[in-house]
Amino acid sequence: MVTNRKGFFQNKDQIRVVLSAMIGNALEWYDFALYGYFATLIAKLFFPMEDPVASLLATYGAFAAGFVMRPVGGLLFGYIGDQKSRKKALQWSIYLMAVPTAAIGFLPTFEHIGWFAPILLTLIRLVQGLSMGGEFTGSIIFIVEHADPKSRGFSGSLAPMSAVFGILLGSGIAALLSTVMSPHSLSSWGWRIPFALSIFGGAIGSYMRRMLADPKTFQEMKAQKKERTFPLTELLKNYKRQMITVFLIDLIVAVGFYIVVTFVVSYLENFIKLPRDTALWISTASMTAFMITIPLIGLLIDRIGRKPVMVAGAIGFFVLSSFAFTGFLTGIPEMALISHVLLGILMGIFWAPIAVVLVECFPAEVRSSGIAISHNLCMAIFGGSTPFVVTWLIQWTGDPLMPAYYLMTASVGSLFGLMLLKDRFQDTELL
Repeated sequence: MVTNRKGFFQNKDQIRVVLSAMIGNALEWYDFALYGYFATLIAKLFFPMEDPVASLLATYGAFAAGFVMRPVGGLLFGYIGDQKSRKKALQWSIYLMAVPTAAIGFLPTFEHIGWFAPILLTLIRLVQGLSMGGEFTGSIIFIVEHADPKSRGFSGSLAPMSAVFGILLGSGIAALLSTVMSPHSLSSWGWRIPFALSIFGGAIGSYMRRMLADPKTFQEMKAQKKERTFPLTELLKNYKRQMITVFLIDLIVAVGFYIVVTFVVSYLENFIKLPRDTALWISTASMTAFMITIPLIGLLIDRIGRKPVMVAGAIGFFVLSSFAFTGFLTGIPEMALISHVLLGILMGIFWAPIAVVLVECFPAEVRSSGIAISHNLCMAIFGGSTPFVVTWLIQWTGDPLMPAYYLMTASVGSLFGLMLLKDRFQDTELL
């Protein structure tokens, strides 16, 4: 038990912990978000078809393929994190994201190598998905286990904040390139630049992580030298309720995140017919609101608890999603901006507590595996498929409000999960 509170940023070790986790997390989400922001362009270059919606669906299919590997990555990195080292899990996950993303920047298109182009792109997405199975969950555990008990919520919120910063960086670069480059230059070579740049972020993140030590909670667990079963076996035997709770709570994270962050840009461009650069700048403004909201809510959840804030966020999505998408349908850029910023703020409210909530659901000996498997199963089933599903639903029903209805349904599922959640914000120790 900690009796003498020190600020989270009081010493160099704590600063390195936060920065290394945040850099890797930002890189991961920058890499993954780029695909969404360039989805329309990638569709033309790698999946050329007469029907642009069919081409976009194929692109989102490759996007979803990456999520198939997330549970596999969760098993792999969860095992490494629980049985070997939290640090090693973080080191390997950043390698597996940076290198494949940079490879996309050098990948020949359909025009040059035919169907080998989309096949290679899909294979790269699978490797990225493997990395995502360990990076985000590993970083939130690393930060929260190192944090002062009285500020776990705020400290944990820095992980999702860094993820949104990575997305914001990707959105800003995509918007800038779309503004300053001609459509021909952007489609022929300009889109490759942000993908290739990821290798530098990976190098910085991996260098910083080599200097870190495992959290004290993990070191104490290892020092006890307990005979531990395979984590998945232990989870299925003793922690099914916690896994179901995480899965349900994550529905808004999965569906909401990939609608608000990935899908809306293509929605504004393809269905509302706003110019691409306008859609990207609107998205950049929304991501800015999203990012600023997270640490502000992070301060709040250490005072009033995690559960009330997440319930408010879930109800907000249920009540306001249809309003936001109705704003998009006006076709007025200012209304689209207000609507997207509103969705960004709602995501910030719900997402800020997610790191500490997931960490507090499981004890140390199965924490990496429990979070990685539960979180990534939800992401695999509902996250990666969301852009594809809502695009298909719009095409099938002819109703452009289908993404709002999908969001509302996810919010109901998350509310059920929050009913099962035990709020541990007053606990002074992690198990």
